[in-house]
Parts: sequence; structure tokens; C-alpha cells
Amino acid sequence: MDTTPSAPDVQTFRGRSLEDVLPQVREALGPDAIVLRRREGLKGGVGGFFQRPFVEVEARRPLENERDGMPRNDRATAEGLASPAIQALVDQASPFADALSRAQGDSGVRAQEVLLAAARGSLGAEPQPDFEPQRDFEPEPGPAPAGLYGPQPNIVALQEPAKPEPAAEPEPAAKPEPEPVVERPRARSREIAKVEIPDEAPPVATAHEAALVANGLSPALASDVVGEAVAHGLPFSDSRNIKKLIRTVLARRIAALADLGPATRSLAFVGAGGAGKSQAIRHLATAYAAADAQVLVIALRTPDGGSDLASRLEPTGIAVFAAADAEQANRRIARGDATLVLVDTPPAGPGERDVVSALAGDLTALDVGEVHLTLPATMSAAAADEQAEALAPLSPTHVAMTHTDQTARPGAVVELAITSRRPVSYLSTRDRVEPADPADLAQRLLP
Repeated sequence: MDTTPSAPDVQTFRGRSLEDVLPQVREALGPDAIVLRRREGLKGGVGGFFQRPFVEVEARRPLENERDGMPRNDRATAEGLASPAIQALVDQASPFADALSRAQGDSGVRAQEVLLAAARGSLGAEPQPDFEPQRDFEPEPGPAPAGLYGPQPNIVALQEPAKPEPAAEPEPAAKPEPEPVVERPRARSREIAKVEIPDEAPPVATAHEAALVANGLSPALASDVVGEAVAHGLPFSDSRNIKKLIRTVLARRIAALADLGPATRSLAFVGAGGAGKSQAIRHLATAYAAADAQVLVIALRTPDGGSDLASRLEPTGIAVFAAADAEQANRRIARGDATLVLVDTPPAGPGERDVVSALAGDLTALDVGEVHLTLPATMSAAAADEQAEALAPLSPTHVAMTHTDQTARPGAVVELAITSRRPVSYLSTRDRVEPADPADLAQRLLP
């Protein structure tokens, strides 16, 4: 609640609604407080999200000469606080006050009730049954004065006037209220929203969502990631960090290699022809050998018997063992002199069901610890899903992304890893391989 004074003896109160503000006005300024102004609008939000309405009320304590019973409408006129329309209504209210005084004696009818009755008469309500209002004043056309539709109901609410008898209640008019009176405050709220975020300018969050879709993510996943960043990231950060928040949410959804430990690892790379399996194995074997690790490469049922891979690894001193089946491969692995076993496999995809079936049995017999589904970063979402479904009998545990230097939009493969809950293990290019970093992948998808 903001109660910063905006003028001498005038305080400003702000809250979500008038019901929230009025009790604070009474508590701070007393039951005789005079409300001078009320304003409604929208505030806050980021990129068009989470704007909240507010009500702002300006009020002050009554002056000494206002405590002697002077009617409230006369006070406003004497201090120059009322608009011309209010002054005219005050003039109209005088006969009503006299009539009510004569009819009710000293019953304590308050001036603001008379003023409210006059206002109702001007706004189209039925007149009081005991007298006929005088309509010798027609307000000039134009914007509705703030004092007419803001402070006046607040003054009545603060003073809590005695309710009139049911018989004296005016009957509601059948005709609708004039449009300028009812719609003008609402139109002002819409105008504030348009100034803050023009309708023709897309919100920045929407622009980031479109960038994720352009880089390969599906519209559904992109919307979900951006929505999470806006709903659960912005409460703990500045709106200028929205792009960073989206990257963070995306990175949290990408799993990576973890808990490898120092023990021997056995990895099999499976995929279609041209997926880059042999290239990724060559780069991994070279990297581990350069760190003095004992590396064993097995070409299992490959069409060339591993000759191409062997020729490329010959300069590094790494031998490639060709195996026709899992039994031969196990005999070589059983020697136990390798800390890293890499298994190259024959091309397998939707068109090689027999190869997939035989390979599934070999990998089970070899007791391979990790099966890396090898997918080029250039694949479309439909092709990646088709390949993953065809190789499902091999029970892939990881996703290895190859050809990452040939595209800047690897979103389809990343999304497959997210939706299948498989870690992205390695990123392979023509010249090297490196462990996948979720933050780096998020940066690639939202530069």
C-alpha cells in the first residue's frame, strides 16, 4: 500500500480495488476524511503478461472549518476542489436540501446524500418521489470530470450515511445510462495498456518462442519452455533477463552424461548409414588414447570389416578388431586390457529390420553398458522420430548428435532426447568430438 504524500495534507492510497483502499483511508485519516480523486488503471507485467488492476485514491483530513457541520458539497466549492459540473450539481442540490430539511426536520440528512440524489437525476435515474429536481443546468459536452465519477461515491462510503427508507429509494431507470459516463473509465484503462505494449508489436517472449521454433523445436515444446520461464522465472529475476531465463529452463530439460565413474566403459554406436557412427568413434578413440587410456575398437558385423576405420586410426596406434558376431567380440574383450571399449555397428534403420533384430541379440550378449543412438543434427523431427522407433529394439540409452558443424538448428534431435528422456552424450563434427553441454545447446537454440 502506497501512502506517499503528493501535496500538503493530501495522501495517496493505492490498492487492487476500492474495497482494499477505503479501510486504509479511514484508518490513516479518520472517518471524516475527504476523498479528492480516484483513478483506475493497469500496472506491472512483462511482455503483456500478468498486468494487474489498481485503484489510486487521494484524500486528506478535514480542515477546522469543515468540522462545524458545513455540508461537504459546500466545502468542496469553497476550497475550489470541485469541477464546474460539481459546482452546478451543488447549486441544484440546494432546493433538495431545503425540501428534505422541511420534510424531515432535524433528522440529520447529510449534504452528500442530497448531492448524490442530484447526480442521479442528472445521470438518468428517476427523481425522488417527494420533490421534482430542477434542470436549469446542462453540463457542456466533453470528457467526464474525474471528481464526478471518482471522489463522490468514495465520500459517501467513508461517511457511511444513513440509508433512506425503502419507500424513498428511486426506481431504476429502464433506459441504459449514457455511454460516456459508463465507458469512459474503462476506455482509459485500455488506452494505458496500449501505450505500454502496442498491439502491433509482438511481446519479446513471443519473439523468443518463434526463434526456438525456427531452430527446430516444435511449437508445443517452445511454448511450454517460454511459458515456464515467464511464469516461474520472472518472479525471481528482472524482465530484461527473459532470454537467459528461457535458456535456463531449456537447459534444465536436456540431460547429459553423468555418474560415469572411473570403471571401464563399453559404448556401442547405432544408427543409419551416413549417420556418422564411425566418425564419432574415431574421434573418441583418438581423444582417449591421447590421454594414455587403453582403447579397444570393435567393428561388429560392419560391411567393410572395419577396414576404413582401421586405416584412419592407424597413425594413432589404435587397433580395430573385426568381429562377425558377439562371441568373437567377447573373446577379445575378455582379455581385460582396455579401459574404453567402442563398438561400431552395421547401418540399421527403418528398412533393415533383420539387421536390427540380429544386432539387438549381439548387444545383449556383449552386455554393452551404453547404446548411443546416433543422429545427425541436420535431421528433421519426423525423420528422427522414425529412426528412433526403428531402433527401439536396441534399447538406446543415450543420443549422440553428429554433423553438428553442418547446421545451426539442431532442435529436432534435442527435442527427441528431451521427450524420450535420454541424455545427449556427444556432439561430433568433422574434426572432433566433445561431451554435450546442455547450456551450450540452449545457447545454440536461442542465440
